[in-house]
Amino acid sequence: MNNPSNDFMAAWDACAERCAKPLPPEVLQAARQVWFDTCAVTAAGAGENTTRAAVAVAEGRGLMSADAGLVLGTASHALDYDDVCMLATCHPSAPVVSALMALLPRARPGLALSDLLAAHVLGTETLLRLGAWLGFRHYGLGFHATGTLGSVGAAAAAAHVLGLTRAQAHAALSIAASSASGLRANFGTDTKPLHVGFAAVAGIRAALLAQAGAQASDDVWGANGFFHAFNGGVPVTRLDWEPGMPFALQQPGFELKRFPSCYLTHRLIAGVLALRARRPGAAGEEVRIAIEMPRNGTAPLKHPRATTGLEAKFSGPYCGAAAWIDGQVGLASFTDAAVRRPALQALMPKVTLVERTLDGETLDSAPVVVEVSGSGWTEMIVVDWAPGSLADPFTRDELLAKWRDCASHAGLPADARAMLDLLDAPLDTPAASVLTPLRQLLVDACTASPAAR
Repeated sequence: MNNPSNDFMAAWDACAERCAKPLPPEVLQAARQVWFDTCAVTAAGAGENTTRAAVAVAEGRGLMSADAGLVLGTASHALDYDDVCMLATCHPSAPVVSALMALLPRARPGLALSDLLAAHVLGTETLLRLGAWLGFRHYGLGFHATGTLGSVGAAAAAAHVLGLTRAQAHAALSIAASSASGLRANFGTDTKPLHVGFAAVAGIRAALLAQAGAQASDDVWGANGFFHAFNGGVPVTRLDWEPGMPFALQQPGFELKRFPSCYLTHRLIAGVLALRARRPGAAGEEVRIAIEMPRNGTAPLKHPRATTGLEAKFSGPYCGAAAWIDGQVGLASFTDAAVRRPALQALMPKVTLVERTLDGETLDSAPVVVEVSGSGWTEMIVVDWAPGSLADPFTRDELLAKWRDCASHAGLPADARAMLDLLDAPLDTPAASVLTPLRQLLVDACTASPAAR
């Protein structure tokens, strides 16, 4: 790679040009589905402590674009229920959707729903190809990739809906790069969801600054820029982002979450649930659960003995124990009271996680092996793909069921017209007519007093 700056910006320009033209219906439909999922989990996260803190900071300011980005972004990730893409070990949609929802009142005139979905495609493609370029080392160094990459992806999406010139869009990406932040050390706390709010705000702010004339340098994408700084100073590697290649939304695809916990717990949960179904009479027995994960598969699972709902989302032992004892894992599994149940606390030390040492395995498809042992019996299963991945995708009915669960958690009507229109409105419908009622629904959910929920 002779000039990584030119390579990155040339690839981005080609992607932006592609997204400025009509996208294939299957791409837009996939984007529509993840938008629906992201809005559902934003509603569910509206009443969480971290969202209330974001609202308190914005209170009295009328939730202008940046404030709305902070609030909606935080809510979208508050329950760790938003989509995932292992191409970059991050949550691609939350920062982008949150920024676009926040910017909706300032979007260029005539924006159709298809244009808004194309902005989402551009934003998520930007952050995921950037993340794939950095590789797992970025995450391994301690960065929360959703926050760091999300800032740039949100800026790309914002540039599209604001109709920025090519030079302004380049400036927006580079400005956002200087705001990129997020540390894995804060997993299991209120700060992790705030990273998404920060990313949405950074993207919005960068695009508006560029629109107002602020300058930045394409050198950010050169040998001594973003890659160098966020990858520990290793030499720049090849950028794998070619014009015309399938969007990441198509391949490897985004995984919609069936469980509101860290994505790397999902295959172990699925395995434990499958083994429990094999032996329905053993649910009350004393058991031991052994889980074999791929290399780096336990990196975010930092709480071996969870004591709070937030910690439990990043606890392999808790998720395995809850799946065995309850036979299901949902939003109710991650309250403080649920985690502190004596039966759960007693089983957690008997759930062990080990990593294989094999090189070359990918976290999205490398098998997770689950073994449950009771008195005189042992059951084992190999889980290759997580529920919600392209290998086991959501149906429309399952997506609607997830919305109903999220709506119930938020105290919202399950038949909210604003949500259903997002799934069914024609793609040439003006974006504002579809999204403005939904934006208001989510903002109202976030700003409602706790007593009103």
